[in-house]
Amino acid sequence: MKNPLFTTTALSAAFALSGIVSPAFSQPFPTDAETLTVTGSRLALGRSELAAVSTVIDQREIERSGALQITDLLRALPGVTIAQSGSTGALTEIRLRGSETNHLLVVIDGVIANDIGQGSTIDLAHLNTANIARIELLRGAQSALWGSGAVAGVLNITTTAGAGQKDAVQAEVGIGTQGTTSASASASGTQGKVSFNAYANWLNTNGDNIALTGGEDDGYRNIATGGALRWQASPQHRFSANLRLVDYASDFDAIDSIETGLPVDADNVTDGKQINALIGWDFTPQDVAYSSSVTGSYRKDKNDSVASGRFAGGTTGERFQLTWLNRYDIGDWQLAGGLEYLTRQFSQRGLVDFGDPNQSQQDHTVSVFGETATELADTLLLSLSARFDDNSEFDDAVSYRAGLNWPVTDQYTVFTSVSRAVKTPSFTERFGYYPQTFTGNPDLQPETSQQWEAGARATFTSALQGQLSIFSTQLEDEINGYVYNPETFITTAENKDTDSDREGIEAELTYQQDDITVRTGYSYVNSEEDGVDELRRANHQASVSVLAPLPIDNMSFYAKAAYTGSRDDIYYPPYPQPAQRVALSAYTLVDLSVSYQATSQWSAALRIDNLLDEEYQDIVGFSARERRAVLSVTWQG
Repeated sequence: MKNPLFTTTALSAAFALSGIVSPAFSQPFPTDAETLTVTGSRLALGRSELAAVSTVIDQREIERSGALQITDLLRALPGVTIAQSGSTGALTEIRLRGSETNHLLVVIDGVIANDIGQGSTIDLAHLNTANIARIELLRGAQSALWGSGAVAGVLNITTTAGAGQKDAVQAEVGIGTQGTTSASASASGTQGKVSFNAYANWLNTNGDNIALTGGEDDGYRNIATGGALRWQASPQHRFSANLRLVDYASDFDAIDSIETGLPVDADNVTDGKQINALIGWDFTPQDVAYSSSVTGSYRKDKNDSVASGRFAGGTTGERFQLTWLNRYDIGDWQLAGGLEYLTRQFSQRGLVDFGDPNQSQQDHTVSVFGETATELADTLLLSLSARFDDNSEFDDAVSYRAGLNWPVTDQYTVFTSVSRAVKTPSFTERFGYYPQTFTGNPDLQPETSQQWEAGARATFTSALQGQLSIFSTQLEDEINGYVYNPETFITTAENKDTDSDREGIEAELTYQQDDITVRTGYSYVNSEEDGVDELRRANHQASVSVLAPLPIDNMSFYAKAAYTGSRDDIYYPPYPQPAQRVALSAYTLVDLSVSYQATSQWSAALRIDNLLDEEYQDIVGFSARERRAVLSVTWQG
């Protein structure tokens, strides 16, 4: 059901935007490579030319923030709701624009990193900020570019190895409360036509007590290593490869299914391993408006859990992808297109208690994709993209995106787009887990999403910029992964007959001048199904962050206040009591970091998470992270 208040507000904002603009002028395609986007287009388009909005957090802000995990930076960005089931290392879900947790595609150094073994979701708990060079959050349906899963947007993460930073050595160590220790090191260099980058990171913490009762802390350990090689064999041929390995262990509590239905202290641990790999060949012939690239990528996620010393189950998801991309410039048209082959493999391990959950499955997808952009009448930038997917298990699927970007003055740009995205069912939804409790549904159809968006970008001064977006999304054939049959006592998954509507307004204002960066954001998101608000999605979110020098030589600070509005969750009391809808209170988290540059090589920083020690819950019954302080020292050569 559409929200009349939202529709009226959206139309009013659109008319207001059209009234503030004046005569148009033409902007050519950008030539500065630093302005180009790799997330929102396969063409030579800048972020300011996309018919979409994105937020970029650069390496300077990442390092000065002192944040240990990427969620500390993403929390309360416009349209983002984070649900973390406890302290550092606990399951951390992200919902963008009121979407599902598996509707955001996450890309790390060019490799899609969603965990096939866990329903193609992404657990942000295992993404630390050490040696991260850039984070870009692109909002809106992007399946035409990225394939299944890019329903709400794309989160593109670039490590220092993926960014190709040159001739630098850096090391950092940190120690803090809750028994927190961290260390990282990176090195890069060039020898002739070959360059390399390498890094290693360590994070360990005793954590906090996830359960609302008891006193057992739930610890976490994460080790990440990575590297890249690049060989410029000739002006026409460039070869590259990158690799990232993550090994982690995370404590988690059990659920008291007899008395409370809430978490209780338990000796449970999940061990996980991740592999992220890519090889590529870029061919750029001279004096020809053509280029080509071939990339092969591999992603593996392996998770095994132990409960009270007993193996409790695990999954492995693997993704093999081969992409051939071609780019052309023909007159005023930019063209890109190619082929893609994807194999997904899934295996599930478990104890034979209620049937045999052990299984192995796979599917294959062959895709044809294309994109084009041109300027119409020297004022209007038209961009079109489309993808055709031939999946071995489902009907053929078509995704598309069409956008118009109009730089109406040297200060204001307006844009609009329409798009269609798809999300294939997970292997567990199709094939189940325990046959006597949860059976799969092999007849499930992919979810589809239709979206329109309109917005504006403004450059008020060289330092002050803003963007506003209004969107509406309708999700069809949404998969309900918990359909209970009271006669058989068996649960399964089904496509819903009803649609889910997601609509909202996002606004962001950024000031950047010299060493000062101020970022403010606000979003209103209304996500409903049959007039009922969907779970774990905040209607209102807002944040303000400041990065600036202090009036003391060589000292600076970073401060962020992030507000997350109220939202609902479901509490499952012990059987036979029915599930209950529970309201979670709004909260504001304040983080602070103070840095001191002692010499050109040595610096120190103190980071305090949850400065005000706010008590809050992202998931009903799970206590959130307490205040934590970490002191770090960095050397850079």
